[in-house]
Amino acid sequence: MKGEILLTEEQVVEIKKLADNTRREFGIFGDVPIANDIFMLLEKKGIILCQYPFQTEEKSHMDANITWFETEYGAITFIGLNTSLYFDEQIFALAHELYHFITKTGKAYEAEEEDEDKLTEKKADRFAAELLLPDDILRSRVVSQFKGSDLSLVTELQLLRFIARLQGEWWLPYRSIVFRIWEEGYIGQDMFDNLFRIDARDLGSKYGRIFSNMAQDCYRILNEKTRCIEISSHIMEIFIQNYEDGSITDDDFAELLRLFGKSPEDFGFELCVNAEDVEEFQELFEGGDADED
Repeated sequence: MKGEILLTEEQVVEIKKLADNTRREFGIFGDVPIANDIFMLLEKKGIILCQYPFQTEEKSHMDANITWFETEYGAITFIGLNTSLYFDEQIFALAHELYHFITKTGKAYEAEEEDEDKLTEKKADRFAAELLLPDDILRSRVVSQFKGSDLSLVTELQLLRFIARLQGEWWLPYRSIVFRIWEEGYIGQDMFDNLFRIDARDLGSKYGRIFSNMAQDCYRILNEKTRCIEISSHIMEIFIQNYEDGSITDDDFAELLRLFGKSPEDFGFELCVNAEDVEEFQELFEGGDADED
């Protein structure tokens, strides 16, 4: 692709090895997809996941962001996930941030960096793709389906059906799979361009019709913008314990839970809180301007 940063063979080999080792550390072997288990796996790594539907603009788009800092009790890592993304994009974004966590790269770990390094971001994207769909699995599926790795004579419709089966099993975004097939050398530039320009989320497109009819439930799940508001369960338990210990007031506890779409009643508490305070706190969290006196 014109203007696309290309990784060297050595860099690709290193990333594939890192992705394979990460899967093994998670206890995931063979042709077992990670898919939405990425949420649980991050918790196993001790990463605090905060999910929130951040508003995005065309020129300012946030997928996920990792924040790391040292405390007197040790290092703490947060990943903020934008749940305004489609669900398959959320999965890919978390795998991308996992690369930064493992390699300690990116703005969160390099205080002097104002912008993300494009090469590092390319490596993180390749890692996410390799983690979610390993190259050896992709190769075995290509050879099994097409009786070889030369896809020059394979039609666009045949490839679209193949991609739909891969997406239904491995839960990567459509364009990420197209990129995987291209970067592994199975298709040429012209076919890549044709596939990449398809709007896969449009039910009226060739791919939209194919995927929705081959895997209707999966199509619906992966193309949903969940807009959920959640935080890691063990962090929620810390909030509750701090309240029970008297470290948090009734109003502060209610305000804190409100951020994540919950209330004290959801955990068995019956409190009388100041509704105006809760509403003001919510506006500040969402970026609204509080009224000045």
